[in-house]
Amino acid sequence: MAMSDQTEEKQPVTSITQDEMIAIQRRLQKQFAVAPLAFSTDGKTFSYEAPLDYAIPAGSYVQIEADDETYVGQVIEKSVEQREGPELSINVGDALGLFPEGITMDRATVRPRIRYVDGQGILLGKVDVAQLAPLQSSDVFQNGVISPATPEFINLHLMSGTSDSAGLDVGKAMHGDETNVVALSARGFGRHSFLCGQSGSGKTYSLGVILEKMLIRSQLRLLILDPNSDFVRLPVMRDNAGLAHTPDTLAEFEAVREAIRVLRPGAQSDKHRLAIRFRDLDRHEQAVVLQLDPLENREEYSGFWRLVENLGGDDVELSDVLEASIKDTASESRQINLRVRNLGVSEWSIWCGRDESSCISNLDEDWRALVVDIGTLGLAAEKQVVTLAMLGKLWRQRSERKPTLIVIDEAHNICPAEPETALQELLTECVIKIAAEGRKFGLYLLLASQRPQKIHPNVLSQCDNLILMRMNSVSDMKYVSDVFSFVPPNLVSEASHFRQGNSLIAGPVVSTATLVQFGRRITEEGGSDVPATWADSARKN
Repeated sequence: MAMSDQTEEKQPVTSITQDEMIAIQRRLQKQFAVAPLAFSTDGKTFSYEAPLDYAIPAGSYVQIEADDETYVGQVIEKSVEQREGPELSINVGDALGLFPEGITMDRATVRPRIRYVDGQGILLGKVDVAQLAPLQSSDVFQNGVISPATPEFINLHLMSGTSDSAGLDVGKAMHGDETNVVALSARGFGRHSFLCGQSGSGKTYSLGVILEKMLIRSQLRLLILDPNSDFVRLPVMRDNAGLAHTPDTLAEFEAVREAIRVLRPGAQSDKHRLAIRFRDLDRHEQAVVLQLDPLENREEYSGFWRLVENLGGDDVELSDVLEASIKDTASESRQINLRVRNLGVSEWSIWCGRDESSCISNLDEDWRALVVDIGTLGLAAEKQVVTLAMLGKLWRQRSERKPTLIVIDEAHNICPAEPETALQELLTECVIKIAAEGRKFGLYLLLASQRPQKIHPNVLSQCDNLILMRMNSVSDMKYVSDVFSFVPPNLVSEASHFRQGNSLIAGPVVSTATLVQFGRRITEEGGSDVPATWADSARKN
């Protein structure tokens, strides 16, 4: 009977619902959240802790109020950490029937785990009226209050990067507002540059933005090797260009538009026809085009140069060699004739007619942009020979010191890490020479590719500027991070989360690594993807 009474008096166990548990956890996180405070021990970098929901992403700008000074900095890396919170004492009775008979507990203690953000960054300067003053070793602080930088403070930093050269306003800071314009230093393109992004990242469009601003904000010549016909409409302004650009900007572009030449196969004008002469190549290049090896093809190689010398030397065309090889009685002359015809070299579309001028002569004339539309050439070898003729001419004339930005889209096809043919190897060697020595002669490279590991390392390692767009490949991002080791790896890893047009830019073109949303183009795009109308539903209403 006593046993029954004791059972009846026992209270039922009451559980805490999931919603109640979540509410308790939220209250604890809010009640015991860490304060947003930063410290610096060297006046160059800072570390900070902040609540988990504090809106300061990696790459964004912050302001730190410490010791009556305001510092502007940039977050480089951040991670989520957790620590034990304060010890909480909870009164515990047996009202809920939690304990077996004979066991009692009046009080319990717990330590809730508090999550927070731990991060590091670099100090960019100290606010001094309307500018950022340089930092001193004495600019150390503790317990500085950190918060997202105001647009005004962000601009103090952004405007300090182009004070010594023309600024190429290509877009906005990703973690700023519409007033935070990012202007690349034109002088910074005096170093070789690499633009990288996977298909669909906005790589080609963004390259167009850079080239347009280079045309109107600097005096640098642009030689654009265009494998996909993306820039053939560079002289043509968009109908709606006035919606995104000021009248002054459009007027500046109009002033240089006539100095843009587009070279295309079959053009009626000599000035715009993409065609070269065999003699535009030097002797070694000519031999490589004909696949003549001085050791493996000793007799043909010697016979070829004998024919060339008999015809007058360096001003000989391939058609002249063919004609002379028919008349010549030497056996190697017949072999040369068969070689040229079997390879089909004489039938290539890139050769000038008898009375036509070579497009290579354009390099000696006055222009601001020369677009070489190799995308409409049928054979890979034709594209490589035209590119070789252009770059070879520039290199042979390097002592003239005409500053030129050489833009190579799909660079992995022009200077591959592993050339597959003698012609491709010769072209790669030419680009390597320009990468290694071109800067002192005013020859600067701007390479673009979605396949960084496929570009020859002796070319890529010479690039000092990185323009990185969306990249999902872990191996590609690691490779880029290894080559451009001066760029914070944590910012490189952000590329996997980029949207179209987002970019990380680092190197001499900016004062510090900068996250950018590229702006609108002035001119029309040439190539474009096939519309995905095939994905529309086939059902009819």
